[in-house]
Amino acid sequence: MDALSHHPLSRFQQFASAEPDALLARVADLFAVRSIDFPRDEGIVDARLNHCQIDNVGLTYARYGAAMNATVEQSNYFLQGFPLRGGGDATIDGAFGVLSREQGVVGGPGARLNLRYSEDFEHLIVRIRPDGLVRKLASLIGEPVDPPLRLIADVIHSDAQFRLIEFVVGELSHAASFMPPLLLAEMEQAVMVSYLCNSRHNYSDKLEGSPPGTAPWQVRRAEEYIRSNWDKPVTIEALAAAANTSVRSLFHSFRRTRGMSPMAFARRVRLARAHDMLAASLPGTTVTSVAFDCGFGNLGAFAHYYQTRYGELPSATLRAALSNRAGNDLDRTRVPSPEK
Repeated sequence: MDALSHHPLSRFQQFASAEPDALLARVADLFAVRSIDFPRDEGIVDARLNHCQIDNVGLTYARYGAAMNATVEQSNYFLQGFPLRGGGDATIDGAFGVLSREQGVVGGPGARLNLRYSEDFEHLIVRIRPDGLVRKLASLIGEPVDPPLRLIADVIHSDAQFRLIEFVVGELSHAASFMPPLLLAEMEQAVMVSYLCNSRHNYSDKLEGSPPGTAPWQVRRAEEYIRSNWDKPVTIEALAAAANTSVRSLFHSFRRTRGMSPMAFARRVRLARAHDMLAASLPGTTVTSVAFDCGFGNLGAFAHYYQTRYGELPSATLRAALSNRAGNDLDRTRVPSPEK
C-alpha cells in the first residue's frame, strides 16, 4: 500500500477546489457525472483530482472532502473504481452494492450509476476508451468483436485488478519525469487485459477455460518478433498477427513450451540488450540511460531483474567494462621499451 499512501498520482494534479460547481464541471467532463449534491449541506468541499492519461487508459485519484452523492450516466467509457479510504454504496442499473476497500464499481457505456460517498472517501478510477479495449479483446479471442462488447455493471471484488493498478499508479507516481514509451504502452495494455479478464461481459465465456494450442512454429514466430522489436512496445495485437493465432492460444503454448509468458521473454531479451550495452561501455553510458533505453522505468526493479539474471548489479558490469577500457587505453599509450 505504500505506493498509494498519500495522494496517488500527485505528479499529475489537475484540479483542487472548494467550489461544488467547479467540481461538477470537472467530473462531468471526465466521467459523465450528471449531478452531485452534498447531503449534510456543510458548504465546504475540499476536492482534489489527479489524472494521468496514457493513451486509451486514464487513471484518476479523487477525494471530495465532504459526504457526496453523484449520478453518472455513462456513455463514453468503460470504468472501474477502487476505493482507498472511507465507504459508501452504489446502485447500478438497479443492482445495489456496498463500496469498501475490498470492492468497487465497474461499468461501461449505457450504465446508470447512483453513488453515495462518505466524507473521508478516496478512490482510484480507471477509464478506458471503448475502441482500444475492443481491439485488445479481438486479439485475445482471435476473432472480431461482433456483437458489440457489453459489460455487466456491478459492484465487484477487485483484489486482482487492484494489485495491478497499485503497481501502475506507483510507477507513475514515483518515476522520473520521463518514462520509456514502450513501458507506458505495455502497462496500459496490462490494465486493459486485466479489466477484460476480471469483469463480466458478453465475451467472458470466450476468455475462460483452456484455449486451443498453437504449433511450435507459431511460438518461434512470436520469439522472432520479440527479438526483432525489443525496443518497441510488445502489443498482443502484433504478437497475434506475427504468430497467426489468438493471443490466449499463444500465451498458453508459450508458457507450456518455454516456461514463461511472452512478456517475460521480452523482459529477458531486453535484459540481454542492457547487458551488452553496459559491457560495451561506450562514452556516456550510464546505468540509468541503459535502463531507459531498454524499457525499464524503475531503476530498482531493473537492478533486481538484472542481478537475478546475471549474478551482479548493472553498476558492477559497467564498472568492470570501464576498468577494462581504461586499461586498454593505457596499454595503447605506453611508449615501447627500446630494444636491447
